[in-house]
Amino acid sequence: MDKKINIAIEKFMMMTEKIANAGKTPLNYGTDVLIYRSEIHIIKLIGDYADLHVSEIGRKFGVTKGAISQALKKLERKGLVEKYTDETNNAKLLVRLTDEGKKAYSNHEEYHNKYDKDIFSYLKGLDDSSLEMVLEFIEKTSEMAERHI
Repeated sequence: MDKKINIAIEKFMMMTEKIANAGKTPLNYGTDVLIYRSEIHIIKLIGDYADLHVSEIGRKFGVTKGAISQALKKLERKGLVEKYTDETNNAKLLVRLTDEGKKAYSNHEEYHNKYDKDIFSYLKGLDDSSLEMVLEFIEKTSEMAERHI
């Protein structure tokens, strides 16, 4: 049993390293600009949820409002997002995708549908108990990752 646990931990560590290293190389998502992994996931979040406040984006990613503001400035310079004042609260800024941002969002979705369909099929094939175990594992490893940050 200990050997299997060690194998599982080793495979998990290798996977997290691959993910971390993947974020260092920007990709083209059908726009005129290259987009880093962290940037495309902000774009995805904005595309998934209409009219997000800057602070909400920070909360969802677990980072400061300042960190998200810096990332959004880069995305604005790239022409992918735009900020605008919340009509119900002039002190808050909302964020939306530009046409180029929507293009990047769509291409990112297509990318995942193409390359990740095997994991989606695997998860859909799990019974409720097995899926609950996967979700619990992800939660526990996420907590572990937080301790290392």
